[in-house]
Amino acid sequence: MFNKRFWTSKNIIFIILVISLLLILPKIIGILMLFFGSYVLACALNPFVTKLMNRMSRPLASSIVMFSSILAIIALFIPIFFVAFKEIKTFMVTLPDKITGVTNFLMNVNINGHKIPDIVDIDAILNNSSSVAQGVVNHSLTITAGIVQAIVILIALTMIVYYILIDKVYLKEKFLEFFPPDLKDKAEGILTTISNKVGKYVRAQILSMAAVGIMVSIVLVMFGVEYSTLLGLISGILDIIPLLGPSIALGVILLVAYPLGIGKLVLIIIGFLIVQQISNYVVRPLLFGKMMSLHPLMIFLALFLAQQFLGFWGVILSPAIAATICVLIDELYLRPINLKGKE
Repeated sequence: MFNKRFWTSKNIIFIILVISLLLILPKIIGILMLFFGSYVLACALNPFVTKLMNRMSRPLASSIVMFSSILAIIALFIPIFFVAFKEIKTFMVTLPDKITGVTNFLMNVNINGHKIPDIVDIDAILNNSSSVAQGVVNHSLTITAGIVQAIVILIALTMIVYYILIDKVYLKEKFLEFFPPDLKDKAEGILTTISNKVGKYVRAQILSMAAVGIMVSIVLVMFGVEYSTLLGLISGILDIIPLLGPSIALGVILLVAYPLGIGKLVLIIIGFLIVQQISNYVVRPLLFGKMMSLHPLMIFLALFLAQQFLGFWGVILSPAIAATICVLIDELYLRPINLKGKE
């Protein structure tokens, strides 16, 4: 039956807006995750801004906190850059000799009484070298474009965090305007709770990365790998990138440790994988669960769902997303029905 009361112009406009949002949501999910990540970082830095506001204005306090954070990050990465640059330079100097040694080994090794040149058509490989080279060039262009995009995202992230810190009061007031007067206090309380929890996410993430770096350093020291502390630091920093980060860290470790022989390389790989398992199934659930008041099972559920639907950003921000959803469910559904039950 056609209900004229329901099909008002406002309701029709609202339904059209909801449908439009659902249609474009998959295309803007990356942008939404960028803003949510900026909000998480702003929540982590806001306590420092609040402390400085006792002596200065909020814009100045926000500028000092942002500048100090950028300096701290630069101070952390400069030693890695210089040490890594030195190692890369040494590696490039010795690269021709390494290639010659590998080539001689492959040309003279016997496989069931046959040498590799007798099994593999070297001429065919040489004839296909141009297409391989073109593929390498195309791949390098893709990597370059990815690096440029990452730099743009980092700049945008920094600017968004900065403006969220400066205009926190204004943004909060605008957000509360969406609620009727009798719900403003409740909405403000929920927003404060979410901000506190997602701010703790950053501290938990830093502790998790530090734990990975320390454990990897210990494993490398046990097997006598050079630059164990540096490699542990690199592993800890890259641990924030799911799957790809640990893979890159392991590749760097193997490049440094390859002179130790196959036996130790296998043990190093096993040790590295054990560290990753301890981090994923012990350290991260405990840290995020304790600091953000989330059960480890909720962390696992959020991680798997975020990986399935939100991709890279979702995996990194999954604990913060879980905290936000849990607060909303608790405040809007669980607490009201439990209070009614007691009454």
